[in-house]
Amino acid sequence: LLQDASNDEAKYITRFLQKTLKTGAAEKTVITALARAIVYTPPNRPDKLNMKKTLGEDKFFERCNEVEHSIKQAICECPDYEEIIRRLMVLGDNHEDLKKYCHIAVGTPLKPMLAKPTKGVHIVLQRFEGIEFTCEYKYDGERAQIHLLPDGSVKIFSRNQEDNMPKFPDVIRSLPKYLAAGTKSVVIDAEAVAFCRETNKILPFQILSTRGRKNIDEKDIKVNVAIYAFDCLFLNGVNLLQEPLTKRREALYGAFKETPGEFMFVTAKISRDVDELQVFLEDSIAENTEGLIVKTMDATYEPSKRSLNWLKLKKDYMEGCGDSLDLVPIGAFHGRGKRTGVYGAYLLACYDENTEELQSICKIGTGFSDAELASLSEALRPTAIDQPRSYFKFGESVRPDVWFDPKFVWEVKAADLSVSPTHQAAHGLVDPNKGIALRFPRFLRVREDKTPETATSAEQVADFYNAQATKQEFNGEDDEF
Repeated sequence: LLQDASNDEAKYITRFLQKTLKTGAAEKTVITALARAIVYTPPNRPDKLNMKKTLGEDKFFERCNEVEHSIKQAICECPDYEEIIRRLMVLGDNHEDLKKYCHIAVGTPLKPMLAKPTKGVHIVLQRFEGIEFTCEYKYDGERAQIHLLPDGSVKIFSRNQEDNMPKFPDVIRSLPKYLAAGTKSVVIDAEAVAFCRETNKILPFQILSTRGRKNIDEKDIKVNVAIYAFDCLFLNGVNLLQEPLTKRREALYGAFKETPGEFMFVTAKISRDVDELQVFLEDSIAENTEGLIVKTMDATYEPSKRSLNWLKLKKDYMEGCGDSLDLVPIGAFHGRGKRTGVYGAYLLACYDENTEELQSICKIGTGFSDAELASLSEALRPTAIDQPRSYFKFGESVRPDVWFDPKFVWEVKAADLSVSPTHQAAHGLVDPNKGIALRFPRFLRVREDKTPETATSAEQVADFYNAQATKQEFNGEDDEF
């Protein structure tokens, strides 16, 4: 077979046998390729014309962009490529009708809406001047998208659309008692939070992370969870995504009834008084939450988008430290001294959605306990690879001792961001020839609910840098720890 193979065929036959078919193409590439295939030879055109020649290059790529936009919209509500391709094969040039067939459906997860970070109540008031908005507590838990199907069955999905039913059998069993009369099918967005029912207190995320992930027997559960619901996306056959928050909130309150310590609506407040909102923010911190999510009342629900209609205001902003970042470990440095035998420091990267690159942003060696260094080293060793992936972008001066296949995401905090001649994060976005680096980064936790493609993006890194009160170029060593 290999003797008969031509061009790249031998390479892919070998990769198939080695189970290493991944070439680094991410979802954005797949969507772009699919759009171009549909436009190049429209399925509903029997003559199978080469549309690039028929339309001309400019018109061809304009049409490709239109189809790509339609596919992106559809995949956010209906993450099922088989269904989308099946519809495109029928619709062809009428791709605008894709949204009529590929939309939210109970039982199928959709990508969650996300919030933009902001610094300070006064900035919120400036951005939302003249617009009605509400503030909700931001709970330190795990995103849970809960579906009640017409047959009474319940499904729970993570922020990455993964099946979380094995993790929350207690929630699945209890959900029917939280339903109001007349609720037959519903999809809600919520946060699952570790909760102590004896003290009626929210527990830290680290406690929730100790709960098992699969094959959990209810009688063995030691960490109870409370569900804090904050949005209703679908109710009794009606798609609510395009409805304003006011109507979605009414639907949520009408579809469920609260059970203290088990199922509750998020604590919310509508106000434009800066002192009152500051007190509300401080109250949220006192209740063991991360801060506030600020939302405009007329905003629709935009799956997969980090919208300016949702802003997050965390405790960290009050302290002037900025937002945390979710970064991907792509390499490590061997430990020395008391860290001999484990990895002593790591090279972390952000994800560039446009180039589909993982771009280095810092070298980190602080924030780890001895136990964490041992467990992280054990988890990462099986992912070690001989050479960096072609989509890794980094400076030679930070080349690590070991490279990793990107599998994990870590939450990291830093003092600030600086322009860097070494690191490649957001390269060209704030400086034409340089990237951005984190100063004094420290490890917070592993983000099991995120994938490398949903890590902090290069555009977000640039936004964080531009949002700093004082911008300064850091020309010394980038990798402080």
